[in-house]
Amino acid sequence: MPLNIAIIGAGPIGCTLAHLILKSPQSISVTIFEGEASSDTRSQGGSLDLHDESGLLAIKKAGLYEKFLEHARFDGEAIIISDKRLKRYINMDGSTKESNRGRPEIDRPQLRKLLLDHLPEGVVKWGHRLQSITTPAGSSQPTDITLNFEHASLSGFDLIVGADGANSRIRPLVTNVQPHFSGVTAVRFGVSDVATRAPELHSLVNKGSLFAISDHKALMAQQLGDGSLSVYAMLVPPSADWLKTSPYDTNDMKFAKPALLEEFKNWHPQLKSIIENADHGLWASNLDMLPVGTTWGHRPGVTLVGDAAHLMTPFAGEGVNLGLADTVSLASAIESASSSSTPSTSLSSAVKSYESGMFIRAKQCQDLSYRMMKCILFKPNAPEATIEEYAAGALETACPGLLYPIAKLAINAYFLYFRAWHRFWDTEQTYDASLSEMPSKNE
Repeated sequence: MPLNIAIIGAGPIGCTLAHLILKSPQSISVTIFEGEASSDTRSQGGSLDLHDESGLLAIKKAGLYEKFLEHARFDGEAIIISDKRLKRYINMDGSTKESNRGRPEIDRPQLRKLLLDHLPEGVVKWGHRLQSITTPAGSSQPTDITLNFEHASLSGFDLIVGADGANSRIRPLVTNVQPHFSGVTAVRFGVSDVATRAPELHSLVNKGSLFAISDHKALMAQQLGDGSLSVYAMLVPPSADWLKTSPYDTNDMKFAKPALLEEFKNWHPQLKSIIENADHGLWASNLDMLPVGTTWGHRPGVTLVGDAAHLMTPFAGEGVNLGLADTVSLASAIESASSSSTPSTSLSSAVKSYESGMFIRAKQCQDLSYRMMKCILFKPNAPEATIEEYAAGALETACPGLLYPIAKLAINAYFLYFRAWHRFWDTEQTYDASLSEMPSKNE
């Protein structure tokens, strides 16, 4: 009998895993169960940068790299990191397909559509929202685990994979650990047709990303393929209940926009114009995370990938890439078990091996994301006092082995020169020095 695999969640991670399993020369049955009625049910977020060694590797192994290139934006690698005065600590232009830095951007909806469009018909079961999971008393057989959906109850799976994100319904099968509030709240919104409506802002973002940091706050703007900006305002609220007790409706643009302008009132006019031009997609939420280094004891027949396994804040840019790396490793484990003489028996040890490797990778990325969050939003006088730490963190996963200490030396040397240049030779004053640093209630 071929192995029978259930994947819960039809996001990019679950869909990529299905592609990789179906690429196996072995006969393996795979079904994705998705609670949404269709792929168009809700907005799927902003832009993703995929990395050579993880995200792009998964896309290539799935046989979709050429199709991916039709949507990839290499000019989206442009990036500015500044303070609230628009003093640019890092200012990198975009690249081309031929001379890129190995981290092209793609809009999340485009990536998901690409993955869904190339799955065989019937692999994704839409409208299957998981209600509960039951296991007969005393049974340790994976095939006895029953998935209870609204209109059906199904069992007989050799492996159930939770690819169902932050609030995973599968996670409680392997651990009691739940996500907790990271200390940061995000308010997301969009700026449509930015080239026409706000040409100066379009020129500033330069088809890439802008990260402005000061006063324990951040504005993060990314240009999407449709010409709009996806923007996150990051705040450090007094408590996790701030969204519930806020004096204004964080889900109503006419109230949220003036409130955000008040939050960022002493920031550079071009940065405030990002908020002033907001016109759609308002959404606010606390950023939750799993404890750094979360692990669990292996349970035969169940495992996790992506945010379900290692939810983290977005500050290291590793979340989706780590999840896609999970799919490569787990698909390989499933294929290995399937090719053995006893597939069902071999599957448990193969998945356990996948989990051991994933725990190591995940802890590194979770720790990096946590440190970068603290560096940006919690340490005093960021980014002036923390830019070296932030830049070094950004290179941790990109510079292997002995290259990393060399890269750190180069970063320190660059910012030594950078500060000298701004102090002695920046006669044009390319930023607004009149905007003083405001003391924070956290200091």
